[in-house]
Amino acid sequence: MMHHKRIGVASRNVGAQVHTGPMPNVVSLFAGAGGLDLGMSRGGIASDLAVEIDPIFSETLASNMPKTTRILSADVSSLKGRDISSGDVDVMFGGPPCQSFSTGGGRAGLSDPRGNLIFEYIRLISEVRPRMFVLENVASLITTAIRHRPIAERPGKKWNLASYSRPSRDPVSSGKNQPLPLAWDEQSGSAIKYLLETLRETLGYSVSFGVLDSADYGAPQHRMRFVMFGSRDGKAPELPKPTHGPSAGKNYATVRDAIFDLVEDPGEGAAYTPGVREVFDLIPEGGNWRSLPPDVARAALGERSYIAGGGKTGFFRRLAWDKPSPTVTGRPNRKGSAMCHPAMSRPISVRESARLQGFPDSWTWAGSLSAQYTQIGNAVPIDLATAIGGVVNDHLNGIAPIEERTIGELIGEATTVLRSSARNNRPRVGKVA
Repeated sequence: MMHHKRIGVASRNVGAQVHTGPMPNVVSLFAGAGGLDLGMSRGGIASDLAVEIDPIFSETLASNMPKTTRILSADVSSLKGRDISSGDVDVMFGGPPCQSFSTGGGRAGLSDPRGNLIFEYIRLISEVRPRMFVLENVASLITTAIRHRPIAERPGKKWNLASYSRPSRDPVSSGKNQPLPLAWDEQSGSAIKYLLETLRETLGYSVSFGVLDSADYGAPQHRMRFVMFGSRDGKAPELPKPTHGPSAGKNYATVRDAIFDLVEDPGEGAAYTPGVREVFDLIPEGGNWRSLPPDVARAALGERSYIAGGGKTGFFRRLAWDKPSPTVTGRPNRKGSAMCHPAMSRPISVRESARLQGFPDSWTWAGSLSAQYTQIGNAVPIDLATAIGGVVNDHLNGIAPIEERTIGELIGEATTVLRSSARNNRPRVGKVA
């Protein structure tokens, strides 16, 4: 049986910098390179304290956020509530590292130490008791399990955890050495249900949540994110309404809108090797490896990747001018997470990557070229963060619509959005993704 981290347990001491000014009332945790902070400030919620463990990321924050009272380079798991504030905190926001939840990170869920940072975030909520909190994470948090069991060890060896939640379809194990049925904490959605129980019943927060696409809020990029609002003193607000896309009656922002003016002067960026560049020369705008002749695709991907399941839509991917970009990656020069320029056989540059995330050209980046790409790829799109900040600001001022749907309805809608997005990203054989 897995023992979960208890909320409110004593944490390790931290060598935090001495505080000399007024204690902050807006706190940003896991700040990264400042994407969520920048967007929240544009929405009316500027951070007084930003905490980030990576010193290079912290250097980027310090260069671009002069109005933030404190930037603390520290491990969140080492902080206590008193290190953050001694007074009433209005807002705490952050996105705990999400590699263990993302489809590209192995989906170990909360059994991964990185996943347990989400408990550290909730622990600090319990100690600080902010009026509002925002939890941002990968969309797959909505379906992840608390405890991960490898596919090869599951009954029936099904990759889709949801199939184990339907008793009539669950494979039945019998005999010696047969896998046991999945326990409740190994099933799809057990993580979010546990988190909700902790936040609502143990800590007494009202919550609202959902899966949002950054393109719906004006970003020139499709990026699905899980967003949760928590309210200490009343019902939580609704999530922001889309401003772009079919439901809003306004065209999505596109790659052309974001970076076309940089064609002649894209700035510093990575490059492909000659062999990889020759493959990209064969791929049309908006295409990927499926645009290649089968023999070329097999050689380019390698036999193991070529025969593996899944759409592999990131492999040898070239962007389309007149559509939003797919999710910006931190490694655009890798064949499996490619972000090739629409018209040239090169990865998009640092500045182009930052534009697709919504950062202004004045934002400066610390560290190596690789570190700069990583910081950008890990960031929350600014337009989405701005919409989130706007809701928080309105809620604190008593003018945001209140969420009236039940937890079950919110989980159902978020799961539907996530699965619909996965289906839309799964290309049919022989078609260009």
